[in-house]
Amino acid sequence: MGNQTSDKSEPASFEQMPHLFGARMSLGYAVQFLYVGLYLPYFPLWLEARDLTPLEISTILSMSLVIRVLASSQVMAYADKHRDRANLLTLLYFGSAFAILLYIPSVSFWPILAVTLLYNLFFNPVLPLLDAITLSGVRRFDADYGKIRIWGSLVFILANLGGGALLVGFDANAILLALVASMFLGALASLVLPRIGRKKIAITSKDDPVSRRALLANPVFLIVLTASGLAQASHAFLYGFGSIYWQSIGITGTMIGLLWAIGVIAEVVLFQFSKGLLKRFSPVHMIALGCLGGVIRWLVFPFIEGEAAFLFLQVLHGLSFGAVHIGTMHYIMEAVPEENIGAAQGVGYVLGGVVMGLAVFLSGPIYDAVAGYGFWVMSALCFIALIMLYFTPTPSSPTIQARVEK
Repeated sequence: MGNQTSDKSEPASFEQMPHLFGARMSLGYAVQFLYVGLYLPYFPLWLEARDLTPLEISTILSMSLVIRVLASSQVMAYADKHRDRANLLTLLYFGSAFAILLYIPSVSFWPILAVTLLYNLFFNPVLPLLDAITLSGVRRFDADYGKIRIWGSLVFILANLGGGALLVGFDANAILLALVASMFLGALASLVLPRIGRKKIAITSKDDPVSRRALLANPVFLIVLTASGLAQASHAFLYGFGSIYWQSIGITGTMIGLLWAIGVIAEVVLFQFSKGLLKRFSPVHMIALGCLGGVIRWLVFPFIEGEAAFLFLQVLHGLSFGAVHIGTMHYIMEAVPEENIGAAQGVGYVLGGVVMGLAVFLSGPIYDAVAGYGFWVMSALCFIALIMLYFTPTPSSPTIQARVEK
């Protein structure tokens, strides 16, 4: 994989970068992660406040991953053929915003489950669509993915801290209202995303189906994205029960917000320097480094007791999430032609969604049985991913490109 280079197999692009492309895409990530930064740490606490059991909580959290597997791949493949991915993203965002309003009157398991299924049908493809638009910008205009994506992480930190402050002054319903408001803000902000359209080259109607078959038939591509999915799925236990676990051992809402924030600060630092790192390490090596960080992070987690020690351990989020994510995005960008980025994102999203869905669903029974020692299961997922990458031949972009273009 080596260094990031422009793809010589594709026609040169002479398109002009849209006005403030990087800033407008950064805004898209910022509003997306305002919602995610409130949802991941605090939505499980809202579910717990509704007197749901750990199994019911993990079932609801896993449903978004079920929808990802069933629908997101098809939406992303359709987005490759759409006149402009940003227009589709806006429609999905507004659908998500109106659907999430239905959480407000929902007070028990089945209504909450139904709303979760509905709004995730719209919301799940939003982030991969953002990534697909940004990666197109990296290809066409030499935009810096890390420096655009970093703003999502920075706002995620603020959302973590703000959610913790909300819990100190208000009950869990304040979190739900904040989630609804942030979703509507994201829908409005999507209107200003750059409309760059499809790449201006001739593509025959038969090219796209052939490319998707080539992606699904390429074992190296599938192994790398499956390993990435395993590494990301290792966060399932933290996403579902990290805040509940910290609260159970006496850590306050403000400190819980800070713990989430510290992890993302480490991620921000990695994104800031990612372009330089990718000149030294291949995307696959970046993913492997992240897997190693995950093995260590989750292995040590149950032994930590003090707040200061947790703050230090959370720095490993920069590897377990940040390195895996940036490596995966650049791997897809280098391995797949731009007109098929959506399909590639969809394949990766489904592979990761299958593993994440199972991990989130099983987190409830695991937490019920062994509490914090469930993090050892997450460490095992990272170890399996690391082994998969170790025994996989280093892939080269032209191999997949050639198969795609046949």
